[in-house]
Amino acid sequence: MVVKKLPGEKEAKSLTLDEIVDVADKLDFGRARETAIIVKDILREERARHSGLRMTGNMAYIPKGGNAIVVGDLHGDESSLVKILKETNFVERVKKGEKLTLVALGDYIDRGPQQVEVVNLLLELKRNFRDNVVMLKGDHEIQPSSENSPGAKSFLEENIKKYNDFNGGMYRQYFEVFGMLPLAAKTENGIFFFHGGVSDKINEANIAYGGSEIEKDIVWNDGRENVDGMAENTNRGIGRFFGPSVYKRALGRMSCKIGINGHEPLEKDRIERFDGKLLTINSSEIIRHMAYRNYAVGYGYVSLEGDVESVGGIFHSI
Repeated sequence: MVVKKLPGEKEAKSLTLDEIVDVADKLDFGRARETAIIVKDILREERARHSGLRMTGNMAYIPKGGNAIVVGDLHGDESSLVKILKETNFVERVKKGEKLTLVALGDYIDRGPQQVEVVNLLLELKRNFRDNVVMLKGDHEIQPSSENSPGAKSFLEENIKKYNDFNGGMYRQYFEVFGMLPLAAKTENGIFFFHGGVSDKINEANIAYGGSEIEKDIVWNDGRENVDGMAENTNRGIGRFFGPSVYKRALGRMSCKIGINGHEPLEKDRIERFDGKLLTINSSEIIRHMAYRNYAVGYGYVSLEGDVESVGGIFHSI
């Protein structure tokens, strides 16, 4: 399958980050719908590939080469996403032909004021730089929040407000895209990207085709260094805690050396866990303000070339 560029569409290599952000922020229903349809075609194409950036079911494979910029939970914080893209000079470097992959770990929606803009921006980046952008799904892309209060807004309400989308047409388009996103990704040099957690059932085949139980483990589970095996997740009331032994076995089955996840905002001194084999990234300043906690906010920057034995030095604060 070949994804065709629409007639008259501006060449991606001439677009600047500011222009892409401007398109995302205009909240043009027609453009947003068009981009969602194009991204769905791109994701179908990736599932048909046998090389390069590709997917098997819900498992994505990132080819060797260059570096990855890793973005954690955003929850409607477009400002932090733009700050990361500017600090890393992502668009300009890709336009110059540099091997650079943006990996977004999920939870783009709910809570913050620019949820729609965050999704639009990521989809525009995928539309224009399809081989350089990987979007994973988080729990909110599967089970969106119904919460809508002065401190936390729902994605549904934001769609109605910003598009006058009372019949849910654009909302459905977004969730069709979310449904096609992979649950996890791995690189040739042994990095495992996932939104939330693992279990003893995690392997490549089960992630690709394992169904709702595996999906629940990937997007809902949380790591705890004081847990022996698995335990009930008493914090969330859904999902489970996984301990060091379970995580170590999961990395082995995935043939990976380290893992990078999101899902759980943590203080800076807690983001590197499990003997330096797991890095947890939160990229939303909004979450820090809402929780009144000094959570670390930043992104990951990691080589996709040689061996990576530890997560040390990967995290960068913004």
